[in-house]
Amino acid sequence: MDPTVTGFPARRNCCDGNRFSGHAGADPDNPLPAFRNPWMTPSYRHLLPILALIALAGCATTSTRPVDDSERDALAAAADGQFDSALRVAKLYQYRNDVRALDWYARAAATTPRTHRTTSAEEQLGTILERGRLDSGDTPQKPDAVVLKPSARKAYRWYHSAAYHGSPYAMSDLETWYERRGDMEGALRWRLRHAVYLRQLYKLQPLRDATSGSAKPGTPLSTDASPNPVIARIQRRAARGDAEAQVDLGTLYEAGIGVVQDKTEALRWYERAAAQGNVYGQYLAGLALGRGGDGLQKNVDAAATWFAKARAQGFYMADESYWREAIKPPFFQFSE
Repeated sequence: MDPTVTGFPARRNCCDGNRFSGHAGADPDNPLPAFRNPWMTPSYRHLLPILALIALAGCATTSTRPVDDSERDALAAAADGQFDSALRVAKLYQYRNDVRALDWYARAAATTPRTHRTTSAEEQLGTILERGRLDSGDTPQKPDAVVLKPSARKAYRWYHSAAYHGSPYAMSDLETWYERRGDMEGALRWRLRHAVYLRQLYKLQPLRDATSGSAKPGTPLSTDASPNPVIARIQRRAARGDAEAQVDLGTLYEAGIGVVQDKTEALRWYERAAAQGNVYGQYLAGLALGRGGDGLQKNVDAAATWFAKARAQGFYMADESYWREAIKPPFFQFSE
């Protein structure tokens, strides 16, 4: 893609890795008699969680180092299944450059409810996998210290998971990830979502100026496709019902990039995506209604409905304690 289209600098590509896939269930039309699994009888069912942990442990790299008291205590405490306990083990293994840290960060990330701390564990996994090392150093590792290889694709999956659980930091991580792969359209998506959340649309002025079709509020809306090819593609996908493209088009209207700046039109596209169950459509519709402004009537009750739907999908920033702060005016208002 021509870097002048979106205003992003071109970066080199990087891509690697894979991920575990699921498996299909039994075929209900299979004529063979059903197999009775003895492990699913009441006397054995309670052992399944323990067996699952044993299987996970078997997938990790076996350490020749004997278990010491710190490790033994941390593992015993982690039997409670809580975030703090899992994180303690993850950090212990990370400090020791033990690849089992990945498994324990994943366990911490999987705890509920979703919070900024669980998304931080997801981001940490993304960072480790993208760098291919457990420490935070930048100097080349000694051969015997290398315990894993970089995997941009696996890193992406954790960044993506964190972003869809509400992490604004993961939004920035994804913007950078797409830039490095030379995917300026993907980078634009996350730059816009991050800017809308943080109320930093003013930082997009250079991008707005460089994008054909941009127009200030008050300019009549056009039903024609944008003259910008990137924006035109987003418009076509949104019109076909692509929920992610509908969110993208909403952010373009809210920012006035490639189209006329119009918050009411932005809300219309957010709500179309939200109606399909898209969590960003739900969250950004809530922000637009909760904040109001630019010709859009503020409606906190309607905003709360969308936030509740996003929170039900594990989007932690849609929790009332967060969104109440997010919709407050950005500046102090002084009365006379």
